[in-house]
Amino acid sequence: MINIIGLGAGSYEELTLEACRTIKNGNKNFTRTKETEAIKYFEMENIPYTSFDDYYEDAESFDEVYKKIVNTLLEEEKKEDLNYSVPGHPLVAERTVRMLIESGVEYKIISGLSFIEPTLNIVKKDIAEGFILLDALDISDLMVDPKKHIIITQVYNQRILSDMKLILSSIYGDEYEVYLVVDAGLETESGEKIKIEDLDRGHFVNHRTCLFVPRSEIKTLLDIENNLKEVDIEESLEEISEEFMNVWNKIRMGNRYGYWEMSEIFEEISKK
Repeated sequence: MINIIGLGAGSYEELTLEACRTIKNGNKNFTRTKETEAIKYFEMENIPYTSFDDYYEDAESFDEVYKKIVNTLLEEEKKEDLNYSVPGHPLVAERTVRMLIESGVEYKIISGLSFIEPTLNIVKKDIAEGFILLDALDISDLMVDPKKHIIITQVYNQRILSDMKLILSSIYGDEYEVYLVVDAGLETESGEKIKIEDLDRGHFVNHRTCLFVPRSEIKTLLDIENNLKEVDIEESLEEISEEFMNVWNKIRMGNRYGYWEMSEIFEEISKK
């Protein structure tokens, strides 16, 4: 069995009692990364552990790293029960945990505070209005719902910030303001409110950086659909599909080359 332990978003003082007991249960301790404040607990209590930080150095992609970590854990679990700790909460933006669960191995989740709660403390928003968690390494404009608050994780370098600028500006426009949140839950935490057009202006980011995009009232495809009235259709499904794809391709191409923003298209259609 694998005990999957959440190390929380802050210092070792925020570890749960169950997490502390499990870490000290005598099992081998593995951790995805030692680049987290809570790892100090292991050192203070003289608890040996093995981190997978060196796996990141030679791999060509994160998928390769995650597969290697999971394979190692599964092989070790065949010998004896073990502990595997991850930053935050195990079920929030932790791909290795999802892969372990999907493998069918016996496991137990030991909760920890995720980065979401301290991020909300910084931006002062209530996600009861609607919330989406997205991964910057696996995102497209079609995943973004402006009617909900959005947190985008894995924003750890300038290239990713530039990618997020392109995606978000096509939906919200350049002037819309978002929060660049760094080190949520730590003493060094910060949350800077900036325009989307300024995302690639050399802001400090690290592996604990995320973007918080507040919900917006801009028009979306769903708004347009709700405003449409039923009409008699005499054309065939094939003709309708072809006509739709032609128009949609023009819209997407125009957006790609900067002739208009998607939000402008939806706004104009809604007016009509």
